[in-house]
Amino acid sequence: MSECGLRAAAVGGPPASPPAPGGGPRRPSGAWRAPSRVFLVLLAVAAGAHVLFRTAPRGGALSADGLAMWSAALNFADGHGLVDFAGRPLTLWPPLLPLIMGAAIQLDLDPLEAARWVNAAAFAATVLFLGCWLLRVARRRAVALAAAVVVAASHPLNDSAAQVMTEALAILFISAALLQLDAFLHRERGRSALAAAAGCAGLAAVTRYPGAVVILVGAAALLLNRRARARARLKHAALYGVVASAPLAAILARNRAVDGYWTGDRSTFASPQGTLETLAPAASAFGTWALPGAGPEWLVHLPWLVAGGLCSAAVLALVAFPRLSRLRRARSVRADPAVWLLGGFAAAYVALMCVMVPVFSGQNLDSRMLAPAFVPFAAVAALLADRFLHIEPEGRGVLLHRALTATLVAGLATHLAFAVGRNATLTAEWRTHGNAEWAAYNSAYWDDSATLRAASRARLDTVVYSNDAELLWYRDRTAPVGAYVRLPPLAESIDAALDRDGSIVWFEGKLFKQTTYGVSALLSLPRVRPVSVLEDGMLLRARGPARTP
Repeated sequence: MSECGLRAAAVGGPPASPPAPGGGPRRPSGAWRAPSRVFLVLLAVAAGAHVLFRTAPRGGALSADGLAMWSAALNFADGHGLVDFAGRPLTLWPPLLPLIMGAAIQLDLDPLEAARWVNAAAFAATVLFLGCWLLRVARRRAVALAAAVVVAASHPLNDSAAQVMTEALAILFISAALLQLDAFLHRERGRSALAAAAGCAGLAAVTRYPGAVVILVGAAALLLNRRARARARLKHAALYGVVASAPLAAILARNRAVDGYWTGDRSTFASPQGTLETLAPAASAFGTWALPGAGPEWLVHLPWLVAGGLCSAAVLALVAFPRLSRLRRARSVRADPAVWLLGGFAAAYVALMCVMVPVFSGQNLDSRMLAPAFVPFAAVAALLADRFLHIEPEGRGVLLHRALTATLVAGLATHLAFAVGRNATLTAEWRTHGNAEWAAYNSAYWDDSATLRAASRARLDTVVYSNDAELLWYRDRTAPVGAYVRLPPLAESIDAALDRDGSIVWFEGKLFKQTTYGVSALLSLPRVRPVSVLEDGMLLRARGPARTP
């Protein structure tokens, strides 16, 4: 029997609870947890219901990525394999979400509606899992519940879950993998937790390719686990790595076999941006996480201002209140070891995205791309706040501690006010107009498109070259596979693309241009002539070059 148990037995009481991994007493599992868990269940249901409410009138926002995955689901259900509307193998995106939508078709369900419900359920599960985990780990239940509210009200997660995209599922699998790893490493859970972590990591990687970061971070954490011997570390890391990476390896091998590329041909998306040039958009994204919807002029610099302010406050505190740094050992606590696991993943994921995005996507980093790091960031902030609130300073340090606590609560309230206000604004906008961004093919913008109506009425039976070709199929739903071909993004490739007779549909206005040229470049070609000039675009005709027998 342990020393605590012997002492308790001597006085006739039950053995005392062992200390928590982060230091300090572990909260007893009493009746107080039941109301907290009921609150978390209601919060998770409200989070999922909000996503469904936002997307009810027009469905989840359907972008070019979502449209390609939806088309692959339709073709897969029809027995044509995972190919998009143009007959190209689906390799730019992992197949899990298309397979889910394909299974919905087999059950006579609308695949887009199925994706909408799956994303809402994934978002709700993320809120519930994180909150329940923090209830077991944090010393103060108020911190656990506050962190769950922050995740449920977060603008990037609500926005991602409302789109027909892979982020919501990937965030759920990544969060589950990290929490199961923590259970194995720090909570004395057995191999079942390790197996669950490996399975969730494998699902994350085949949902969204950057989700493979959790495989690398998890293997590194297992190798650095000081609580196990060297041989056990290698065994655990190897088991985790093999199980987690097996699904991704199978998908990459399939991609290479059918397309010649591991993750699709991304040469056309290459950007001249360097890694350092992605830092400003990343800082802006983090700023929108802190105060969603605030003014963009100063928001870009918010992370640096906050970091500088915190450093200055820390230095001032140590100089003005030296006793604050001399806490009594009996009352000081350590940060929970999960901070290093979750913080390591968040840092690795953000660093990878800063390197990969300019090379493979040709876009600036935005909040959606970084969204899988939000839950780990929120969990780390909750654990550090829990540690800070548990400190009992001496002397004049008590006043500073109270002041910083009040500042922490005020900052949390400000963030939630901005987040709830931003979500309310976007929900009202989405319910009326759909996602007003260029990429939302089911937004109200397309309802008034004269070019789209003209192209649909024409029932073009030849190849249509368009900078957003799949939109025509989505609205018309009559074209066979391969009927539409997207114009290449590079100007020097135009003539090669128009190697046969076909119609060209050119959209103007709000639509994002994936090409580096305008309609004037097309009209300058001797083989292209305009057919109809419309309010928001143009219909053209291309005569292909004479073919030699």
